[in-house]
Amino acid sequence: MIANSKHMILSKIALTTVLFCFVTFALQRFKLCTFESDHLFLFDANWIIGHLREVGGLNLIISSFLTQFFKFPIVGTIVATAFYLTVLFCLKQLIFSTIWTKKQNALILIPIGFLLMCVEEPFYSFRGHTALVICLIVSVLYQQFVGRLPKFRLAATVLSAALLYLTAGSVAMLFVIIVLIIDLLHKRKTTNGLAAIAVVFACGYVSYLNESFVSFAEATLPMQYYNWPTSGWIATCAWLSVPAVIATTKITINQRINHIILAATIIGFSFVLSQMHDSKTYKMQHECYLADNCRWDKIIKLNSHNNVKTNFISYTNLALAMQGQLLDQMFEFNQQLPTQQNNSRTVRNEILRMESIVYHLSGHAAEARQAAFNSALTTPDGVEPHDFLRLIAINKSFGADKVSQKYAEILDKTLFYKHKAATELADTNITKLPQNSTFCEIDGLASDYREIVKVNPQNTVAQQFYIAYILLSADKQRFLSYLDDHKGEPLHRRVQEACTIMFTPEECRQLGVNEAIIKDFEALKKGQGINNFHQTYWYYIAYLNATLKQK
Repeated sequence: MIANSKHMILSKIALTTVLFCFVTFALQRFKLCTFESDHLFLFDANWIIGHLREVGGLNLIISSFLTQFFKFPIVGTIVATAFYLTVLFCLKQLIFSTIWTKKQNALILIPIGFLLMCVEEPFYSFRGHTALVICLIVSVLYQQFVGRLPKFRLAATVLSAALLYLTAGSVAMLFVIIVLIIDLLHKRKTTNGLAAIAVVFACGYVSYLNESFVSFAEATLPMQYYNWPTSGWIATCAWLSVPAVIATTKITINQRINHIILAATIIGFSFVLSQMHDSKTYKMQHECYLADNCRWDKIIKLNSHNNVKTNFISYTNLALAMQGQLLDQMFEFNQQLPTQQNNSRTVRNEILRMESIVYHLSGHAAEARQAAFNSALTTPDGVEPHDFLRLIAINKSFGADKVSQKYAEILDKTLFYKHKAATELADTNITKLPQNSTFCEIDGLASDYREIVKVNPQNTVAQQFYIAYILLSADKQRFLSYLDDHKGEPLHRRVQEACTIMFTPEECRQLGVNEAIIKDFEALKKGQGINNFHQTYWYYIAYLNATLKQK
């Protein structure tokens, strides 16, 4: 019987682990790969010591060390699964401890559930996960061992609170609240819990005075790592619910199963909710991962079933251009001209990464450098390796070798990017750009790409973006300049379709427009259904571009 019971327990553990691995890999593998870039670990003594001096610096070092291996999705999946299972185990221990007292309701641990809903906040990368795990492990150890050593309980509690604050920052408040709850449930004096709270507040005040945080609230509330997608006040209100729930009625044996279901529901709901709130960012992380691995076909397939607007500067258009299909297939998507992005800080960071990749591969060095630099600035630890690699190449093309060397020296302290940095630094095939231009200053993308194509006619991606932008903007003057630059050359079908709108049939024939295309346009004007010309420039002008329709 004992052997069968052990086998049953092991089977349940194995099944739970496999299930978590599958769910994590299916829903988070690209997000975990992004974590690898957000907090890159540098094998540098000054970097490590500098972070150890910061509040929560040890937690940053731990998370950075782990996430550097997330470059391989399966490694990130295994580590993240281990963290989720640790959280489950610790919550089980804490919730069962409240049930076994038969005095209070397990609902007092609901604030932990609120924090779990917020632990997936992408801006803090894996720091939220490590902080939560550290705090829960310390809480379980306190529950198991400190109660057996009453003489050292106060000293151990105060020391644990102080060390935890230095390790994980303001998330230590979670530990001190749990300490107070455990003491109340076991009818102990609340001296320990109150002393721990005082220590955390004192540490927070000192760190605030030292300007480690912008406000005293940020220095003491766990919102430092757990930032609710809509409002931080929700997490704060969750903490305020603790004293109210402590006063609830005693639980019965029949309620135990309900509390287990409650814990599972909170965790499951937290996980699903985080994915719903983060869907836009996660999609861009997925695309970034595919772009870094040159999986252009996958990017097109990923977006082919989406009826959402596609910005001109996007992974979708880059993937089409890299395969030489931008003009052929661009109107399969709801194309939009570039607009000012108004998004959260996290989404904006992903947009900057995307822009730096698109501009770099299409030859727009000035915009690529600006986007890559801004992306590094908004990355939590200021190190984004892919952007740094682009900055090495871009600054070399401008002749700024010392700047390129600076970025290479940073990446030389990493585990996976030092060889790539050395390769970029030694590349002698980089196109030298004109020194009398920033290549290019913003004068409209069409003007910029025209100059880019002039300098490097072999850049087929830039050529496609150049004419694609002219078509999307329906700018007749720029269109005429394009036609003048390409006199005597065969015109792409999309260009010919644009000619039929902007010029008379006779002018179209002089420009070299195919007679069949002229006849198609005449048929369209006579009332033939626009749907028969789906994915044409005519369809785009008539239905897709609302701005042009308003004009």
